[in-house]
Amino acid sequence: MPYLTFPVGDEMASMGLGTVKSVLESPSRLDEEHRLIARYAARLAAEAGNSTQQCPPTDLSFNFDANKQQRQLIAELENKNREILQEIQRLRLEHEQASQPTPEKAQQNPTLLTELRLLRHRKDELERRMSALQESRRELMVQLEGLMRLLKSGRPSAAWLRAIDLGLH
Repeated sequence: MPYLTFPVGDEMASMGLGTVKSVLESPSRLDEEHRLIARYAARLAAEAGNSTQQCPPTDLSFNFDANKQQRQLIAELENKNREILQEIQRLRLEHEQASQPTPEKAQQNPTLLTELRLLRHRKDELERRMSALQESRRELMVQLEGLMRLLKSGRPSAAWLRAIDLGLH
């Protein structure tokens, strides 16, 4: 059966940020790997227990060596698993800290502050323009309602008739 290998240290760094990020964003994948390792370790332990009971006494020393090797392998895998979990936790913490700008960082960066002021100014301009457009829309709606009332009343005025004539010709 092939052994599972996990990247550590420089190997993880050489894999690139995208791979590390995908590992960080996939806790279910990690949980599945841990379950597989635990299941494999339990199976090895069970096979080791069964094999010593079924073998003749002459093979006990061989089985003892095999069991010892399997236990060492299990211990190594568990240690590697712990190291990987610690590295993942460290990277998650690092990622969280890097993605949350602190007020101190913002105050230390004058370019960022200038850009923030410009964005706020632009937002205020857009809000004023939106208010003016909404007011214009309200006025147009009032005019439209008046024209609709005139049209429904059936008594068009002279100005109304001239506007219709100009629109048709």
